Amino acid sequence: MVRTLPTLTMRNATVIEMAPDLATWQTDAAGPFVTIRAGGPLEGIVTLTAIADGHGRTLVRALWKQGGHSHSGSVEAESYADARTLAQAAADALAEGRAPDLGPD
Repeated sequence: MVRTLPTLTMRNATVIEMAPDLATWQTDAAGPFVTIRAGGPLEGIVTLTAIADGHGRTLVRALWKQGGHSHSGSVEAESYADARTLAQAAADALAEGRAPDLGPD
């Protein structure tokens, strides 16, 4: 099935605006359905992945490098709206050179 993704407006590698009706295109396919390349000194990436049989729950995962070592953190969000808020905060932190406030993987 082909799905149309909402329009994204990007500034400083952070999602700042998305179409309001996101539930209509959210997928339950394996793998991330949103990837944010936050950049910055930590070379951060934040992904959103639908949790199989998660009843709308979404996994927010961040990956970054600090001090020559790879790090990651993740958290499960109850809704896509919550996941989007967490992902934006994580991407902002990474772009500023701070580790995001997510639990360890």
